[in-house]
Amino acid sequence: MSKRRWSKFWWQDYERDPALRLCSLAAQGLWMRLLCLMHEGEPYGHLCVNHRPLHPRHLALMLGVAERQITRLMAELKEAGVFSTTAEGCVYSRRLLRDKAASDQGAAWGRTGGNPSLKAPRSTPPSAPFSVQDMGAGEGLSPPHKHQEAESEAECTLTAFGPNDDVRLHLFKHGLVFLQKATGRPERSTRALMGKWLKMLHDDAACLLAVLGECAAFKPAEPVSWVEAKVRARVAERAQPVGHTSSTHAQRLAAWQNVPDLEGV
Repeated sequence: MSKRRWSKFWWQDYERDPALRLCSLAAQGLWMRLLCLMHEGEPYGHLCVNHRPLHPRHLALMLGVAERQITRLMAELKEAGVFSTTAEGCVYSRRLLRDKAASDQGAAWGRTGGNPSLKAPRSTPPSAPFSVQDMGAGEGLSPPHKHQEAESEAECTLTAFGPNDDVRLHLFKHGLVFLQKATGRPERSTRALMGKWLKMLHDDAACLLAVLGECAAFKPAEPVSWVEAKVRARVAERAQPVGHTSSTHAQRLAAWQNVPDLEGV
């Protein structure tokens, strides 16, 4: 039995497969059952049990239908080019083998620290201001920049985005990497935090981007609590009625306005 308990199944690819759509509904149903068997097969992706190919007679016993029906539906699938066969005549799924190869390659990269083509050496001097490179660009989470792009972005702060740039894309591309480095959290946890803050700010990505820029400049010991407090402060400011301000100077002026005029006493 295969050690893979699950695999990715792309529903749209199955639905839009032209070869499979040429087959009858019965043949399509049989192919789905065969995919289940090939997922558990040894070798993976082959219609085998313990390295022994399954023939129509075996499939008829396993699926509870007549052998002649299995033979007819298998011939229909073969004529449409849905599956391939080895030199020994064993049926296998091309898609399952491609997915397995990609999964094995990803696992191998994971053991060595990630895809080597996505890694780039850090070249930011210690005294350089906060920039895109300080947020971890080119460390495996995003494709490396070209030399010209890296030089142009090295002087761009977190909040300095142009009017034509997508603020949300900038936030989740660079702000996410910065927050991961600052907190030490994995990407999934960091995305959840940013999603929570965006919800509190009513999806104002520019405001959250500015708060992260302040956090990068201030470098607090507890960045999550610091950003959380800043976000709540921004939310509280927005909740105040128009014309009301909470600054200390404004509060003092408002207090003096309530003092009666004692001039001439």
